[in-house]
Amino acid sequence: MPEKQKQSRKFTNVFDYIDWRGDLSFESAPVCEVDGLIFSILSYVDYGGFVPSEIHGVRKPLALLTVTKRFLKSHSGGDVPAMGLILSKEIVKLLAKASKTKRFGLISPICYVNKVCDEEEKQFSAIAFSFENGDTFIAYRGTDDTLVGWKENFNMSFIYPVPAQKEAVRFLEYVASKTSGRIYLGGHSKGGNLAVYAGVKASPAVKARIERIYSNDAPGFDAEFICGSDYRDMQERIKTFLPQSSVVGMLLEHEESYTVIKSRSSGLLQHNGFSWEVLGSHFIYLDSISEGSRIIDKGMKKVLSELSKEERERFVDTLFESVSEKTGAKTLTELNSEKMKLFKVWNALDEVSKAQFRRIAGILIVRKNQEKKKEKKYIGDGKNGKKSR
Repeated sequence: MPEKQKQSRKFTNVFDYIDWRGDLSFESAPVCEVDGLIFSILSYVDYGGFVPSEIHGVRKPLALLTVTKRFLKSHSGGDVPAMGLILSKEIVKLLAKASKTKRFGLISPICYVNKVCDEEEKQFSAIAFSFENGDTFIAYRGTDDTLVGWKENFNMSFIYPVPAQKEAVRFLEYVASKTSGRIYLGGHSKGGNLAVYAGVKASPAVKARIERIYSNDAPGFDAEFICGSDYRDMQERIKTFLPQSSVVGMLLEHEESYTVIKSRSSGLLQHNGFSWEVLGSHFIYLDSISEGSRIIDKGMKKVLSELSKEERERFVDTLFESVSEKTGAKTLTELNSEKMKLFKVWNALDEVSKAQFRRIAGILIVRKNQEKKKEKKYIGDGKNGKKSR
């Protein structure tokens, strides 16, 4: 591609991909990594009341186009559920656009579950999409707006497995028992972690049907998990994608090779899949993560290595108990509206917890300053990942 064309190439993302490939069925053009991200994003929609929680083989499932029409009609003029503080309203826009295409509109969402339990400290949601050729894509939702979901994320640093990971395996086994054909798994953020965990821990018969697992900027696992033979056996089928300044995706361990991709945003905002640059059926690849991301990776691993599992548990429990007690919030949206009460949360923490917070904040500040100092410009060719300055 000539240099002039490189410079003038406009930003393209999943919406442009749908415009480009929406008229092709999955039979004509098999599932690719961009499809994996789209399904993963669509898992954030609340399909309750529109998609059954059990698979009934006696009646033909509704197509995504029909489900979407009913969903949008029921929410016309009001707020759509499952958005909250951290989730982009572009998710519903993506659902509406994808459902009108031949590629996505004719597939059928056949099973949807959403389980949030404060007592079990569990936040789990997943949806299964059935293709016309009999294949299935299971998309696991990442962390939503609920505080219990965020606590479960923190719990991953000292509990193995967390309740959502167990649910992920059960959901996969259930869907597999009701379907035939190949299985694709995917998720964004914690959803990517659940997709990998489910695929690795599935029964041998189900594993044999898994074609690919797409993990999009998801936290990793502890050393015990990634050193296991089950993980190594599935490693070649796991595709892990991280934006260049990934924060979430660099948490815990990543033994598998990962692909670094270009995002038009910076810092934590790169976690938003709508900011990921797409060229054809691929993301735009880069050579490596940013220096700031490396700083967080090394710093967070150092902090965790210096804390026992008991100390990590105490820190997480103290933090979330203080938030609950001082604010009464159940979601990040509610917590954001109680900003003044966050000072009370800070004052309620013991000195050990405050010191740990300061260390983590220090890592983030150093990373931010490092990225401000010099930001590299990357240009990818959509396949091999080329870099220029």
